[in-house]
Amino acid sequence: MTTQAHSIVRETVKPEYTRYTPTNGKKPDGADFGVDGWLFALPGETLGGVRFPQARYAAFQAIERGALFWRVREVGGERRQVGSDSTTRKGALALAVNAIAQQREKAAAPATRHPGARARGTAWRLASEDGERSPVSAAMTERLERRRAGQLAALPTVAEIRMAYPLAGGGGTLRLMTAEGSTTERHMIPLTERGSAGRENDPAGIYLDAITDGANTEGLKTAAEWHLMRLGFNYARGAAWAPYTGSASSEAQWKEWAPMLPEGHRWPHTVRVAITATAEHLAYIDRAYGPAPELPDLPDGVSAHPSGPRSWQISYANRRFWQLSYWPRMGDDVWTLYADPARTKSLATADNPGELLAIIPDRDAEAQSRAAARKGS
Repeated sequence: MTTQAHSIVRETVKPEYTRYTPTNGKKPDGADFGVDGWLFALPGETLGGVRFPQARYAAFQAIERGALFWRVREVGGERRQVGSDSTTRKGALALAVNAIAQQREKAAAPATRHPGARARGTAWRLASEDGERSPVSAAMTERLERRRAGQLAALPTVAEIRMAYPLAGGGGTLRLMTAEGSTTERHMIPLTERGSAGRENDPAGIYLDAITDGANTEGLKTAAEWHLMRLGFNYARGAAWAPYTGSASSEAQWKEWAPMLPEGHRWPHTVRVAITATAEHLAYIDRAYGPAPELPDLPDGVSAHPSGPRSWQISYANRRFWQLSYWPRMGDDVWTLYADPARTKSLATADNPGELLAIIPDRDAEAQSRAAARKGS
């Protein structure tokens, strides 16, 4: 009888946290980790002969549908969210630890530890060398195609500027909605204050000015246009902002509160305009859910083998190894060179792989020098 292996991360009662802020130099790169938060690590282990390296994570706060939640995301790798959102940091940590333990235990289960299921990186490598798609790469391609179709079907088609009720401060919020009226977190943006954790603000400084006093002013539309451009959307042909009438109960509430607003600022409390995705946005979706780009010519002595859908194992003279990852973004895509297979220690980033591959020989020479110095000391 085979006993199911149990991950030791379940026994991690209180990880050691490291606070990061925008100014202390410890914040992970990118806007996926909020403005500030806490870094922590979960130990590595070997389960059923499968080695899982130590991994780092970030716990931070995010806004979802106007509510504040705690979220945990992996640092390095694909920077995926781990576990579900929670109203407390402790809750988010517990959900993340349980999800990680389950992932490790499932990967180490005897039923999955056969050559066809455990060698994902090998399958990608063989697919590249033989010129044919392996079952793993074929399944991944099909999954990406389904996700691409889902992304295209869920593109926002309406932008809305909605004023808050006077007693809530009278601020304005931009929402990008699908035809069904759904809105994701990244498409709900405050216009009259600095945005949620990690959100970039208009460099013109409109957030610092009093652009509204309970009114749907032209300043709000200027702010909304800036965010639409950054997100890759534009007004539909011939479309313009127009007043929008909500539910009967909402309109009755606004009618009751109208005397609290300054004269001339009582209407409209909500305006909408039809929007379409720009060519840049559609190209980003194609890159995000399409095949990985090809690497350029490699420097002498450098070799590369696929280790995942958008990652490569890089080696120099077959004696030192790195990981290279590709991350599609709106605007400039990001390539990252990592010092470890788990992709937790970032060495450098660039907007093209050639720049990172070119520094591999120098990185190897530096490592050789350090090793020789340690040996001689």
